[in-house]
Amino acid sequence: MGEIKGFWAGAYATAFPLFWPILAERMGGWDRVDQATASELLELDVPQGIVDEWFQAPPIRSVGLILPISDPRYPEPLRDILGPPPLLFVDGDPAVLNRRCVAIVGTRGCTGYGATMARRLGSGLAAGGIVIVSGLARGIDTQAHRGALQSGQTVAVLGHGLAYTAPSSNRGLREDICHYGGAVVSSWKDDIPPRRHTFPRRNRWIAGLSEAVIVVEAPLRSGALHTAHDALDMGRDTFAVPGAPHQLTSQGCNALLKTTPTGLLDDVDEFVTERTGMLPPAREEWLRSLFEGSSVVDVARNRGVSTVELLSELAVMEAYGQVVRMPGQRYAPGRGLLSLVSANSE
Repeated sequence: MGEIKGFWAGAYATAFPLFWPILAERMGGWDRVDQATASELLELDVPQGIVDEWFQAPPIRSVGLILPISDPRYPEPLRDILGPPPLLFVDGDPAVLNRRCVAIVGTRGCTGYGATMARRLGSGLAAGGIVIVSGLARGIDTQAHRGALQSGQTVAVLGHGLAYTAPSSNRGLREDICHYGGAVVSSWKDDIPPRRHTFPRRNRWIAGLSEAVIVVEAPLRSGALHTAHDALDMGRDTFAVPGAPHQLTSQGCNALLKTTPTGLLDDVDEFVTERTGMLPPAREEWLRSLFEGSSVVDVARNRGVSTVELLSELAVMEAYGQVVRMPGQRYAPGRGLLSLVSANSE
């Protein structure tokens, strides 16, 4: 259990919107900030009422570790944004917060296509040493976390205190995140419950922790779009997975691609290779098996994925002309994969 008092307890209690790195620079370093006196704060134009409240704040306790922004374990990317949280409450290993992080976000009501894309992105990027950041919500968030846990670590940023897990159905996932070397993070005290007004900050911190943000599926009104716009404002790389125009869960992604400098992400393997430098697992063997007449059920079993996951991946490949669906749930190569058949017949 962590406890913090004095200057940083007051900083949390007053929520005075200081840009902490500037304060540290003006005072001569983080060590000086920790030891700030009332007179020093007044000289920096902090109002008298705020200063008085600052030094009367009670200690803050947490079931997790409490990281003030002055702590070297506090994530550097978050520290450098405008108005970072003065305290982070961390359950798990704080070391992952200072590794390369990429956020994967999206709607709670995702489709099978979105779930597959989120899992594949999470697993592929995590295998390349990137920590996956998301919000522990249902849908895309859950799939991104689960995908990451298949091959690496993930960070869940909460829109409430550590005493709560929302949704409660993700308690097991939360435990897995910490058990396998990741972390669960909040900027709220433990006893703050999930409320509508607590989540916008969560979305901003997700963007702040990450070198890039990927929106997999999102309707036009979505917290994931807020995260994307925060990322754009911070100068982070931002990507969106396109979808059919009539699909409500893809309209937000399509709008991002049309109206903002958001990158198109339509090939998971290519994206993972570009981001991590790691070559993706070859598709050739299972595709050849499928083209030669093996059933979808058999191919899925041999790959170690569910039939639903394989069909979702094939639907994406079909949309981009890589495969052609035939009668009887059979598949033939599209123009982009004809080389597989010719190479196999030589």
